[in-house]
Amino acid sequence: MIQIAICDDQAEELGHTYAMAEAYCRLHLELNISFHKFESADDLLRFISTRNRFDIYLLDILMPNVNGIEVGYAIRESDSAAVILYLTSSPDYALQSYQVDAGGYLLKPVSEKDLFATLDKVIAKLDAEDRKCFMFQTPHGGIESIPYSHLLYLEYYQHRLNAHTTENKTLESIYHRESFQELTASLTDSRFVKIAASIIVNMQHIRNMNSREIRLSNEEKLGISRLYVTDARKAFMDYLLERGNEI
Repeated sequence: MIQIAICDDQAEELGHTYAMAEAYCRLHLELNISFHKFESADDLLRFISTRNRFDIYLLDILMPNVNGIEVGYAIRESDSAAVILYLTSSPDYALQSYQVDAGGYLLKPVSEKDLFATLDKVIAKLDAEDRKCFMFQTPHGGIESIPYSHLLYLEYYQHRLNAHTTENKTLESIYHRESFQELTASLTDSRFVKIAASIIVNMQHIRNMNSREIRLSNEEKLGISRLYVTDARKAFMDYLLERGNEI
């Protein structure tokens, strides 16, 4: 299911955006989309502070108390994978939208054509990301398939892979004789970075990094091996720049 939040303090604008979103949903029943309306930024932030998240946010920018850019920063503190789309009457915040890795910036009045085209683009990207999975054998003889976007980090301990996920689960593999490098050779996606001889992290979920450790979106901290600091920091900076250029 694709979950979309719509936030606008103007009731008429909120209703208009929601009506367009419903029309888009009727055209794409195969996507299984759900929508949730919020009449203020405060309501939305309270909702997501309880660990609820959305795949896509449709945000007005000019809102009282907390504006849409500030909401974007708050979302990015715990969720680097969600798509943020701004719908606004002012072009003045376009540059700031880059700083929260916005996926689109649409000027009001927004037409169905423009909104639908933008949703097509971001949903196709989300779908492509979700199709990429890391697979390994479990001790019980099954196959575990974890979407890349749900993978926080992988670690190798006592010849077993431990996959830590965004659902706060740790999944363990069978006993392996192969090296960690051989077992993770399929992780060629640019979002993954090695921070120690036996740890690979998904940069989607890194909140911040310094010369000693990283902090993940779930507040977990992981130490960076001295041998990997330079390469890891460069990879993270390149990743952030790459994401900014996708807008």
